[in-house]
Amino acid sequence: MKKLTFLLAFMLMASMEVMAKSVVFTLSDGTKVYYLLGGETSPMLRFVDGKLTVDADEYELSNIKNFYISEEDDPNGIEEVLTQQNIRFSANTVVINSPTVKTVKVYTVGGAEVDADVQKSGDVISVNLNGLAKGFYVISTGKASLKVMKK
Repeated sequence: MKKLTFLLAFMLMASMEVMAKSVVFTLSDGTKVYYLLGGETSPMLRFVDGKLTVDADEYELSNIKNFYISEEDDPNGIEEVLTQQNIRFSANTVVINSPTVKTVKVYTVGGAEVDADVQKSGDVISVNLNGLAKGFYVISTGKASLKVMKK
């Protein structure tokens, strides 16, 4: 039934002139996974044996809480750039000093939100990347984003 719902939704999306930026999957653990639309290539979705495969990623259908097509969600959209005066790096920790930043989210460069250790104390926010695999990440503060590499 869930497979049929996904299939019908994507067929409807394909038949309409949708100006969507991304398709967003919310997994049962709360993680949001974004697949950007409208570029040179759009994601390829396949349903096989109770699993949804999007490009090289595979998800159990039972682990997908919901999904939606979004014109607004774009985890890679950068509206403002953080300056070096606001940011310090210490080992695998990024320290942001800003009175305007309320929330911080960390994404893979592919757009999947990851669970990083984020601590806020007054105007200082520490983003500890120690629990994450080596690679590139995008730290988003809402209007500003920062791309970092964890070694």
